Amino acid sequence: MPRAALDATPTNYQARLLLAALDDCQRRVPSDAKTRTLHIMDLRQWVRPVLRDRSGPSIPSNVRHWMLTHHGVNAANRARTAQLAEKYPVATPAVYVPEEGEEHRDIVVVMSEPAADGTVEAHSVKHSGPVRVPLAGLRELPPLRPEPEGDLTDCWVITDAEGAELARVEAKDDPGARTAAMRHPKVRAAARRDKGFAVRRLHTSELSVPIGELRGLPRISTAPAERVTPSATPARFCTDTPSARRTITVTTGMTRKSIPTRLRESSAPGAMVTSEAAGGALRWRLPNGEELTPGDAAKRFLDD
Repeated sequence: MPRAALDATPTNYQARLLLAALDDCQRRVPSDAKTRTLHIMDLRQWVRPVLRDRSGPSIPSNVRHWMLTHHGVNAANRARTAQLAEKYPVATPAVYVPEEGEEHRDIVVVMSEPAADGTVEAHSVKHSGPVRVPLAGLRELPPLRPEPEGDLTDCWVITDAEGAELARVEAKDDPGARTAAMRHPKVRAAARRDKGFAVRRLHTSELSVPIGELRGLPRISTAPAERVTPSATPARFCTDTPSARRTITVTTGMTRKSIPTRLRESSAPGAMVTSEAAGGALRWRLPNGEELTPGDAAKRFLDD
C-alpha cells in the first residue's frame, strides 16, 4: 500500500466514522457506515473486518463489524487535529487544561499551525513565554460578560483565574485596589495558586442592594384592606382578602456612589489615602494631616 494512501486526508464522512470509532472503547466503526466508504477505508488499511462464524448457512454475510487499524487510528487523529486547528487558529486565545488536571490550567494564545503530533506553539500567560501544548488540551474561553450600566465607582471586585469572586475592596486606582486586595487571606491564597489575580472596577449598577437586605425601610402595603407579609428577595407580598388570595412579586434595588467619590464631588478638603498608621486601611487625610475614617469624613462633610 503506497504511503500516500495511508496518509490521505479523510473526507468529512470518513472523518466522522473514524472519530466515532476512535472514541469507542473497542474501536468499532458505526454499524450504519456505507458499504462503499468501508471498502475505500479498507483499501487504505484504516479498518479491518471482524468475521462471523461461517458455519451457519443462514448468515447472509460473514462480516460482523469493522474495527480501526493502527493506520486508522493515525487517520482519526489527523482528522481530529484538523478539526481543532479550525476551532483554534493562530492568534486565538484559549484555556489550556493539562493532563495534571484543572488546577494547573493556563490561559494561552495559539501562535503556530499544528505539528504532526497535534501540538502547537502558544504564548502562556502563567509562564509569560512560549510553550508547546496539544490542541486536544485546549478549551474555549468563557464568554465575556456584557458591559455593566452606570458610572464607574471606587469599588473593585477581585477574582481568581477561573473568574470566581474573592473579595471587594475600595480604592481610587488599580494599584491601590491590588494593595487592598492582598490584605484578604483568600486573595493571597489565590495569588499563590494562580500566580496572580484579576481586579475590575465596578459600575454603579453592580452595587444594587436587594430589598431583602435593606434595613430601616418602611413597609409597603399594596392596599389598605390587605395584609402584607414581606419575605426574602426578590420581595414577595402575599395578600389575603375574604374573596381571593394573590401573590405579587417585586424586585427592586438601590444605587449610591461611594463615600470617596461623594467627598471629592462635594469639594471636601483632603484626599483618600492608604494610611500606614492605620495598618494600610483607607483614610480621608485633611490638609492639616488629620486622618478620618470614610464614615467619620462623611459625617463631617456630607451630613451622613
